[in-house]
Amino acid sequence: MARLILTFNNKVLGNHQISPGQQLTIGRHPDNKIVIDNLAVSAHHATVRAEGQNLILTDMGSRNGTYVNNERVEESRLAHQDWVSIGKHILIVDLYETLSMEATADELMGVPGSAANADQTMVLDRKEAQSSWVGFDYLSFLSSVREDYELTAKGVSIGKNADADIKITGLWSLFAGQPSATITKRGNDYVLSYVQGRITPKVNDKAVKGSVKLSHEDIIAIGPLKVQLRFVRRPVK
Repeated sequence: MARLILTFNNKVLGNHQISPGQQLTIGRHPDNKIVIDNLAVSAHHATVRAEGQNLILTDMGSRNGTYVNNERVEESRLAHQDWVSIGKHILIVDLYETLSMEATADELMGVPGSAANADQTMVLDRKEAQSSWVGFDYLSFLSSVREDYELTAKGVSIGKNADADIKITGLWSLFAGQPSATITKRGNDYVLSYVQGRITPKVNDKAVKGSVKLSHEDIIAIGPLKVQLRFVRRPVK
């Protein structure tokens, strides 16, 4: 079951599980499922709903905005280990309950106080809240429960060969190349190239016979494998 881990200043405040078909509301008012007692948070700030295997985040017209990996969003599909910033609090997305971030008793969120009943939301200085962040690109696996694969300058090979960075196994390996495709970094861009084999790579459902430049959020499919190119920012500790 997926969960959202609420943190503040690197301390875990609580874990909130979400089931398929369920929606969690987030805000300062005590009628929310996830209550954040802070004036930088709107009374009804955002929602997260579970649609099948996906978590969809929606901002509810909040004053200070909702951020995914330091990018302001109105609505966004969340990936494993995404960081959702609401005010100065961070919700960490744990799709597979694999993150070791259980809260201790004295770190659990207390009962909402006077801030929950305040009439006005304090305007947050984003530079003060998130002054130092670092970003990197990674592949998020959509077809299986696997750890995200961080992209580096050395590139990625995908195929049935023993030294492939991402292996294609099972019956599909009969049609895969050695490798089937590669993802390489050229300047600031990533390029997917078909190499060999009977499986034709696809980007956003379009077959790739040669090479194609990738953009963030592109979905790459090679046989049973489906991954999405994503960009994430993390605060420097």
